[in-house]
Amino acid sequence: MNAPTEERAHALFSPSSAYTWIACKASTAAQLGQPDESSEYADDGTASHELAKWCLDAGTDAVAYMGRVIKVGEREFEVDEERADYVQMYVDGVRERIEAYKLTGARVEVFIEQRLSIEHITGEKGAKGTSDCVLIAVWEDGRAEICVIDLKYGRGVEVSAVENYQGMIYAEGARNEHADFYDFTSVRIVIHQPRVSEKPSEWEITPAALQEWIATVAKPAAEQGMLYVESVDFVPLSVTDFAPGEKQCKFCKAKAVCPALAMHVEETLGADFEMLADVAAQPDFDGYLTGVELLDNDRLGVIYESLDLIDSWAKAVRGRIEYELLNGNAVPGVKLVQGRRGARQWSSTEEAETLLKSMRLKQEQMYNFKVISPTQAEKLLKTESPRRWKKAEALITQRDGSPSVAPESDKRPALVIAPPADDFEVVTEDGDDLL
Repeated sequence: MNAPTEERAHALFSPSSAYTWIACKASTAAQLGQPDESSEYADDGTASHELAKWCLDAGTDAVAYMGRVIKVGEREFEVDEERADYVQMYVDGVRERIEAYKLTGARVEVFIEQRLSIEHITGEKGAKGTSDCVLIAVWEDGRAEICVIDLKYGRGVEVSAVENYQGMIYAEGARNEHADFYDFTSVRIVIHQPRVSEKPSEWEITPAALQEWIATVAKPAAEQGMLYVESVDFVPLSVTDFAPGEKQCKFCKAKAVCPALAMHVEETLGADFEMLADVAAQPDFDGYLTGVELLDNDRLGVIYESLDLIDSWAKAVRGRIEYELLNGNAVPGVKLVQGRRGARQWSSTEEAETLLKSMRLKQEQMYNFKVISPTQAEKLLKTESPRRWKKAEALITQRDGSPSVAPESDKRPALVIAPPADDFEVVTEDGDDLL
């Protein structure tokens, strides 16, 4: 059974694009009229959000929907073991947080996929955003905490809840929505990113500090961005109006055609290309780059800081070229060709099954059987039979993650790698025995 997701119109200054319109005031105006094609990664995340919503609304676990297909736009995503396991981590996290509040004596209200007005923040009429989960905990002494929980299904860079623009705007939208009924003393932002970290990132802020940030950062940025939007038809945007950077450019629809971003890439790599050009211009240049110093570690570090942004820009440019070609618009120097054929599959699984049975194939020849995952085994055994679960748990292993490069700001500790040992021993004798 296919389950289509609900489609919602996005606000110009949406919480999910807050890093873009807050850091780069001209970005919203630049994105007007740009192709708005959702990527497969974004649709994949939407499908996982839909699965999480089913679980939290119905009080079920993700494994209950194994094999179900979720349709997002023109794409279809099956709830397989991997998706079920990762979404369950988020669902369990929400449920455990609710129980933790209750253990402290709080009464908890739960809002799943709540539509929140952000018009008072951005000034855009009717603008709303959808928060994955909002919890309101209220204690007998009148204290109340609002907790905004966000699911990030991507496996890329870890997203922190600390001063997270999207989370802060959702939190203010939720605070404003429920302010007439509760006197909030604290605001908590929680981000679950199960494919990156088993533990969620969370951050607490006071309502007063949150409102100050809204008044001094978010609101002025939206007002400035709206001025660009309203005047872009008769006042052309200037390169200086943009502020390219990794976070603000990541999901910007205009990054493929942004002159400021292209200039940033050129400036980042330009010094090295200029050095090569200077060598090539020498009168005695013989076609070989002799006497040129290779990039040292300092230079590699400078380039690394912009690698993700450059990579994102390159992918965006490729995507935009493909979009133009698919729409019949010529792009000099490139063309469309037929790609690699897809994997073979049965046109009808039922007919194939009937045919193979008629050929008297054995079950083990016709079907692939696979033991349930550790996560599924835990769901079956941990509560009902703790002793049996301990036996099963003893058979579970988990390999360490492979070493990967990360910026110094990453909260994970640095690995200590010893330099490779010299494979040759120093010969201290006269060496006659080697002859």
